[in-house]
Amino acid sequence: MTKGIKGFQVGHKHSEETKKKIGKANSKQIYFNCEYYGKESSDRPSHFAKKKRHFCSKECYAMFRKEKLPFYEQNSYKGVRTKKESKQIYHRNYCISHPENIAHLKARRYARKKNAEGSHTLKEWEDLKKRYKNICAICKLEKKLTKDHIIPLSKGGSDLIENIQPLCRNCNSRKNNKI
Repeated sequence: MTKGIKGFQVGHKHSEETKKKIGKANSKQIYFNCEYYGKESSDRPSHFAKKKRHFCSKECYAMFRKEKLPFYEQNSYKGVRTKKESKQIYHRNYCISHPENIAHLKARRYARKKNAEGSHTLKEWEDLKKRYKNICAICKLEKKLTKDHIIPLSKGGSDLIENIQPLCRNCNSRKNNKI
């Protein structure tokens, strides 16, 4: 066994004393009634203490989540949606309130589809717009800016922030896929 490394090692043998301690710790059980079916089951004390609700099997837990646990108590929805909102309504509202995030995610997906090297963050894009003082790099007007790849993705350009310049829609459309 290598010195200084803790934990279970391949080829490592425990002493008889250690084996007895491990066996004794694993033999202790806490008995409880399953929260879904109500039948009696058991678990180790360390596992029992970690859980809020106790079930006899994974299938039983899955059935409880589907049938009895309200969606707003499930971890994936806590504090995100209201009780009356469906997933579609929540998503639509998110898209309306966060258009920059959605545009960035769509651009990333497009770059991945074109097998472009690298990527950039939304913060890097915001910093680039600030560096250009929120004006178009070509016409020098203060308009809503779009990302333009200096070397287009269709011609093998990267999606790194060094290959991106802020252009207004008109200039970006006029440039098309020219370098």
